Amino acid sequence: MNPNRGTQPSLFRPRLREWAWLVVLWMVLFILSFIIGQKGIPVEDGGEFLTVARLGGIAHPPGMPLLAQLARCSWIAFGSSGLRILFAIMAALSLTFLGAKKTLATALLAAGLLLLPAVRERLLMWDAYSLMFLIFAVTLQRRPGADLEGGYLAGLAIASHPQGILLLLLLDWKRLDIPRIAGGLLLGLSIFLALPLMSAAGAVMDWGSPGSLSTFIRQVSAGGYREAFASSMGGEAFTESIAIHGKLLIGMLWPALLLPAGLGIWSLFKSDRFMLYILMGILVLDALFIGLINPMAAGTTQTGTLSLLALLFISFKGVTMAAGFRTAAGIGLGLLVLIAGMTSEDPLVDQTKEVDQFFRPGPLEAVYFIQSNDLLYGGWVLKFVEDRRPDVVLLSTDNFSLWFERMAITFNPGLDLSPGVSDVGDFSIPRNVLASRLMDRTVEDNPGRPFLTDFR
Repeated sequence: MNPNRGTQPSLFRPRLREWAWLVVLWMVLFILSFIIGQKGIPVEDGGEFLTVARLGGIAHPPGMPLLAQLARCSWIAFGSSGLRILFAIMAALSLTFLGAKKTLATALLAAGLLLLPAVRERLLMWDAYSLMFLIFAVTLQRRPGADLEGGYLAGLAIASHPQGILLLLLLDWKRLDIPRIAGGLLLGLSIFLALPLMSAAGAVMDWGSPGSLSTFIRQVSAGGYREAFASSMGGEAFTESIAIHGKLLIGMLWPALLLPAGLGIWSLFKSDRFMLYILMGILVLDALFIGLINPMAAGTTQTGTLSLLALLFISFKGVTMAAGFRTAAGIGLGLLVLIAGMTSEDPLVDQTKEVDQFFRPGPLEAVYFIQSNDLLYGGWVLKFVEDRRPDVVLLSTDNFSLWFERMAITFNPGLDLSPGVSDVGDFSIPRNVLASRLMDRTVEDNPGRPFLTDFR
């Protein structure tokens, strides 16, 4: 028996205290995220993901199978509160990983960041960006090599959103193991196999119907997106979209993050210049992605997520640097961000009132041709999630895919949507003319139903 056993220092206790700090920080951020999270019927793609959670299935191209599966699991576990809990978990984890230093300053900064509109709307809005942000935050904390772990995280990031491929920039390529990174990448990407499996199993929400190799490739590569928006990518819109994106970045920084980010840049310049260059590269590549591929969404909440990630990581470095000089300075910076967040407006929109006003006056068995995605997905929530208008039929003015029509017929069996493109023309006809003819034919084939639209 060792008489000095009780006085020996424990190597485990410091680690235990560190983990306890991180758990407490995560719990505080989770509770805060849940309280301020999305409520009611969201705008943009939130209604679609809520419908995926309720019905199961596949999200819009490229399918985003990782989030689709997590959304479905959240509904099974928590019901209608599932997505709100899921996104609160992911947002809290993201900021916990970014602010892992055991200091009051970083804790205050994390809470303040969560309240800032630019952060709140990207991490708590029900879309793929929060999950991608989390995987990048884990990678920034872990700093894995180009090996099994790094490849796996990259695969998961790509499975959450195409921009996830930029995660490869964060890996330590000095520790390159080609077989292992290839294996990890394939393992992470293997979740895409959920798409053809769910399609073959008869998933009601079957975006792209990726049951064959050709349709699977088209879904994963977002072929339909390119066909619909190819004319808007790059070209004359490039300069304008970059300018709009620049204003978005200024809005993220001003005024709360300007000083923390400035100090963070100086800190990284002195201590980890290579990481600073990588983060600057992510800012540039994020801007090019918007200018060349997604100029239509420039300045919206569906852009700038990776830029935000870089700015937040830099800001944490800045507050840590300030706290290193003087504890009060770091706490003061954290408090300033917290106060700025507490005095900001709620950016998360609940369109329940607008959706109710649109659908409530509609007659029974009405068929709606809807142009607005906000209203279409809001109608999905009303019909498929809340079961408040199970009688209505929801059709899109732009989407006449077979899966879309099958979903409508599944829930409204008496509907006749049998005519296809060959019955009204061919694909040489302009898209809008073809859509108009298909809508006219649907009205003719369903004479007993009232038809309404959101056309202005």
